[in-house]
Amino acid sequence: MYHSINSSHIIKFGQLNCMGGYEVIKMVQYDYIRYLYFNEGLSKREIARRVNVHRNTVTRVIESNDNKYTLSVEKERPVNGPFEEKIRLMVKENADKPRKHKLTKLRMYEMVCEEGYKGAYSAFTYQVRKIEEELNLSKKEAFLKLDHPKGVMQVDFGEMIVMDKTVPRKIYAFCAKLSSEKAEFVHAYPRQSTEFFFDGLNKAFEFFGGVPKKIIFDNLKPAVKEVRKGKERVLQDEFLKFKSFYAFDAEFCGPGKGNEKGLVENLVKYARNNYFLPYIDFKGFDSLNEKLLGKCWNRMQSKRVEGLTWQELLLQSRDYFFLPLNEYYDPAKITTAKVDTYQLVHVDRNRYSVPTAFVGKKVDVRIYPFKIIISYKNNIIAEHQRLFSKNKDALNPYHFLDLLMKKTRAYDDALVIKNWKLPSIFEIYHKQLKAHVQSQHKGTKEFINILRLTKPYGIEKVTKILKKLDAKNRYSYEEVISTLRYQEESSGRITLSDNTLKALGVIHIRSSHIPLNQYDSLMGGGEDVGQ
Repeated sequence: MYHSINSSHIIKFGQLNCMGGYEVIKMVQYDYIRYLYFNEGLSKREIARRVNVHRNTVTRVIESNDNKYTLSVEKERPVNGPFEEKIRLMVKENADKPRKHKLTKLRMYEMVCEEGYKGAYSAFTYQVRKIEEELNLSKKEAFLKLDHPKGVMQVDFGEMIVMDKTVPRKIYAFCAKLSSEKAEFVHAYPRQSTEFFFDGLNKAFEFFGGVPKKIIFDNLKPAVKEVRKGKERVLQDEFLKFKSFYAFDAEFCGPGKGNEKGLVENLVKYARNNYFLPYIDFKGFDSLNEKLLGKCWNRMQSKRVEGLTWQELLLQSRDYFFLPLNEYYDPAKITTAKVDTYQLVHVDRNRYSVPTAFVGKKVDVRIYPFKIIISYKNNIIAEHQRLFSKNKDALNPYHFLDLLMKKTRAYDDALVIKNWKLPSIFEIYHKQLKAHVQSQHKGTKEFINILRLTKPYGIEKVTKILKKLDAKNRYSYEEVISTLRYQEESSGRITLSDNTLKALGVIHIRSSHIPLNQYDSLMGGGEDVGQ
């Protein structure tokens, strides 16, 4: 015998009543109707009589094959009432925004609260989900698992934060991931413009030992000039040169379709979580990239797929699915500039010095990721470490020594000399030299010639000599040259050639030191020391 169970749950079924609504039954009645029909075999008419409901209601219950029910009266959410239209408009506008600009539900909730909304976050998100369903905005894209072919590389840049002298600084990690062979490469740069993009690809090719036959890119500005319908792209001229140099096939993701290069997207996340978080202490790109290279190398040797390391997978594929790497594309961005009256070339909002002889000349500038090379008529005249701040000067002191020889009175106030961090003995020797020759002009000219010697000999070696001469109260350019030549003759090495000595105007100066073997002969009595 069927035993009914009391239930407060109610559902709507059957024919519209006179009030325009569906006939309301309790859940226990729903269950009892189905029991009488399927278990007892009673007719719909008999069931309607026993349960006291309309036959249409009985039919709907029998034809319903799930246990879902609807509330007879939807739960009221009075806090949403006055804000429903505002929330609806906000949801529609947010749906039209680019993916990276979309607001989260939490941010939208904070915005409506600023306008007086008093409801809880759960009430707000309920209303948002309801609107999204009504507007068909809640659909999620489905994806397929892919069987990645060999010799395919995915590339992207990822933003990272580091601590540069306790100040947060944004840098960019160039990430490259082989689809089938799994090996990966990460290299940090201050920017993601063309020269860094090409340099990153060059270094990835070097790390993998060849050029993948196919590379999948996002629509990066250094590569793509214009995105057209489908997969059609207008490529940048420089990228076309780079692509044709290596002869690889380039494929580009659809706009906003990062999943089409999901492997490198995951690498960006992995690098951020494992290499850059918590925020690392930034000590320069050379140091950072050396560490990143080590981590990539260790993972390639230790990670395995079906018993083989990533390195072994790469070695298996390289001969057949990679192009040979015979030479490297020059990643430099090339421009021209005019040397101003301060011997400076303006490049990328900073200034770089050149020798005095090139003032007013037009020069060629090659902008590499971390260095600047300046040439005149195909001859390199200056090379500097690249500056990445704004309105800074890179001054090479040796570029200004010719000018200072002509303008000795400006020596003490010259910015390039003040910024030249020389050992203190240089300043001491300069002062003593001026006093010794009793002329500021002549003393400074001699001292500038001493400074020239630090280029071929090195600052450390000249520093030791100046200290020795200062201790003996011997102050002159000739004394320094003489000591240097004596040291070279004693060691059997000649650093300054006769041509260099002629250029310095000191070819006539010889060592004033008597070799010790000749001194011993004198003490022995009577041998000709001139032989």
